[in-house]
Amino acid sequence: MATTAAIIYWVIVAVWTGVLGCTLYYRFGNRVIFGSARLLLLVIAIDTLRDIFENVYFGLYFGSQDGLFSQAISNILGRPLLLILPKLTNVLAGLVVLFILLRYWFPRAARERNTLGTLATIDGLTGLTNRRHFLTLAESEFDRAMRYKRPLAMLMVDIDQFKPINDAHGHDIGDLVIAELAKVCHQVSRETDIPARLGGDEFGILLPETTADKALAFAERLRKEVQGIALPVGDIILSITVSVGVSERTDEAGFPELLKHADQALYDAKHAGRDRVCRFTPVSACP
Repeated sequence: MATTAAIIYWVIVAVWTGVLGCTLYYRFGNRVIFGSARLLLLVIAIDTLRDIFENVYFGLYFGSQDGLFSQAISNILGRPLLLILPKLTNVLAGLVVLFILLRYWFPRAARERNTLGTLATIDGLTGLTNRRHFLTLAESEFDRAMRYKRPLAMLMVDIDQFKPINDAHGHDIGDLVIAELAKVCHQVSRETDIPARLGGDEFGILLPETTADKALAFAERLRKEVQGIALPVGDIILSITVSVGVSERTDEAGFPELLKHADQALYDAKHAGRDRVCRFTPVSACP
């Protein structure tokens, strides 16, 4: 029986040694794994070492009883004080693992989760809501406005002549222009408004509890604030303008139509000469 027990223990040692090898390889040899994942692999490595130590101990103890190893090993390892050593190792390893989890792993995992959530919802260049998250928030707000018959307006904002800016000054300056427009969108928006970068140089702003007339006044304020942007680029000061399309929720149309109508009004503003605000109507109105 002692020989069988020893063989079982040594098989377990072999298995845990393989686990430890894989853990160390992914912990130190794989650059894709980082942050809380690397800490978790460290915890696994500590626990695996504890398992290896315990099984080596009893593998030697039982193996020495049936002549697989020197009888002296059994005499030493069988001492009462030493027999509790594996258990003490278990307790110590458990405390170390618990300390790492509570002190380092949980806080880092929480930070990484928040970071991933931010990356999934926020546009990296502007800090505004990205298109995907905007559509989710906007549809929810639209449903609320429809249910309670509340006013809701939508703005589409586009930088005028943005391609020539990129072509003449480079994409880094183009990104700077986009970032400056985003600041203005954020500054003029209320806490309940939802400004977003929808893609490229196009922005959207959803205005809850806002009629078309108030949305037009908001859009004009935004347009004039953008006119005040002055970016030093080499020896010149770069100014920009925007065109804005405004639409309003109606009981006859859904959320896709709200977006489509704002986009149509933006198109009309572009073709009416740019640097202006247009409101969607069956016959679009531009000043």
